[in-house]
Amino acid sequence: MTRKKRVVALAVAVAAAAMMVPAAAVSHPAAHKKGVTLTIWDYFVNSPKERDALMKVAEQWAKTTGNTVTNPGDVTDSLTKYPLAAKSGRGPDVFQFPHDRLGSFAAPGLLAPAPSSANVNTSLYAPVGVAASTYKGKLYGLPIALETTFLFYNKALVPTPPKTWPQLISTAQKLTSGDTYGFLWNPTDLYYDYAFIGGFGGFVFQPTKNGFNPKRLGLATPGAVQAFQFIQDLVIKEKLVPATTNYDIMDGKFASGQAGMIINGPWAVQNYSAKGINFGMAPLPTLPNAKPTAPFVGVQLFGVNSHSKHAKEAWDLVNYLSTHLPLPLYAASGRVPALTTAANSKAVQASAVTKAVLAAAKTGQPMPNIPEMSVVWTPVGNSLQLLVKGDLTAKQAAVQMTNQVAKAISTMGK
Repeated sequence: MTRKKRVVALAVAVAAAAMMVPAAAVSHPAAHKKGVTLTIWDYFVNSPKERDALMKVAEQWAKTTGNTVTNPGDVTDSLTKYPLAAKSGRGPDVFQFPHDRLGSFAAPGLLAPAPSSANVNTSLYAPVGVAASTYKGKLYGLPIALETTFLFYNKALVPTPPKTWPQLISTAQKLTSGDTYGFLWNPTDLYYDYAFIGGFGGFVFQPTKNGFNPKRLGLATPGAVQAFQFIQDLVIKEKLVPATTNYDIMDGKFASGQAGMIINGPWAVQNYSAKGINFGMAPLPTLPNAKPTAPFVGVQLFGVNSHSKHAKEAWDLVNYLSTHLPLPLYAASGRVPALTTAANSKAVQASAVTKAVLAAAKTGQPMPNIPEMSVVWTPVGNSLQLLVKGDLTAKQAAVQMTNQVAKAISTMGK
């Protein structure tokens, strides 16, 4: 199951020449094997500016090390094609992918963990990015960019974003009339609901120092049940969001000026700007338990094919990309850097969009990157639909989705 991965297409007018990371901020191995040709498969099939930024940085590495980097540039549906290509020896040496697919590639041995020779300095990256790159205690890639969800508000309807949920509810109720809504979000999609689940202390899989534990589900914990009650109340008790609201409805209402506030991510910015909406962005209000929301964070990674004949050099390239690509990539498309020095740069901090992503990501949690996550989305979504219609209580929905997820996990691979 693949979550909606949209290319972040933001109008960022920043000169690429200003996009270099200070040399002191990066670490890089000194010894290199020369005369090696490495192949990259990227995730930029429909984004030539991003591919151009990637290859310019890759070619810098190649020139420095005396090697060559190639990119076929036409590998569509690379996530599906990678497993078979890797096993047959026809896959890339370096592979870009969203972190929630990491486990599905690492579990069957298709990714090479970071060797000690890679000299990776994990302190250079946002902690959520490092966690997203780790599977069963081993680092299988390095983070390049982050994305998550937060509050969008239409300044014509909501001049100042609410700080508390009572304020949001009151503001939204006053605005809701006819075809206009004060607040909308997609209440039946775990991706958009997790900000509440994580914020109240629930979880999908128990996080441990070695990664997520698929045998310990947290969707029926007291915190998760509290979150489901909160979600149900926003829909039924407060009457803010119709139970039939989905992403397209929410997105369309905001883009047409008929929604005061929504929960969405940076992929939506370009469309709202094109529609002429005067919008602002802010973290979601603090929850009634005095804790911040904890939205899912998605991370773009570069990893190394375990079947590569040049895994050491490939990891060296990944290390180089992770510290040299984030700012050129940001200049090309607005992808929010996972590299701390890049995230703290003047260019990135000057953007309200990236500041909103970084603020939300600080309290967010990486989507579980284990294979078992693939069977979570549908049963949880089905239970959430019954929850917001009032057909199940919060506790009943929690128990039902937990039982169905556990059953789905038990039949994986059979």
